Amino acid sequence: MVRYKNEIVLKTLGKRLKAERLKAELEIEDLAALTGFSYNTIYNIENGFETYLSYFIEVCFSLGVHPKEIMDIELDLSPRFSLPASRLEKSRLTNRINTLIESSYFKIERSASDVTEKLRNDHNLDFKSKNVSVILVRFVKSNVLNISKVGNRNFYSTK
Repeated sequence: MVRYKNEIVLKTLGKRLKAERLKAELEIEDLAALTGFSYNTIYNIENGFETYLSYFIEVCFSLGVHPKEIMDIELDLSPRFSLPASRLEKSRLTNRINTLIESSYFKIERSASDVTEKLRNDHNLDFKSKNVSVILVRFVKSNVLNISKVGNRNFYSTK
């Protein structure tokens, strides 16, 4: 994955922190002493370089300003990329299986193909049993469902 940083936002936040520091009549060295961070760390934050969120928060605290005040800037709240249709459908599938769990559908043991058929009938979804099985196993790992084996088939039920 390519490293990403929003340079415009980082520079804006850095300028706001610097303005707060100057308003408090502090030098970078003073802020470094208050935070325990190096001069270069403070300098880099103020100049829009990448930093840790905890560093940003500590600098705000040391300046006596709430981080939300520094972050109160106009932002484009849309994601960088659209959610691929396949990912969106898998998220919906997980939610629909969760609804089945909450509705007591799994009070009796069900196979992945049973669940797939139910979803196909109820929601007109066209998924393979293996996609459903992966999600069911996640619910088993999170201790929401039990799993039992009959031959080579897995059956799922609520605890």
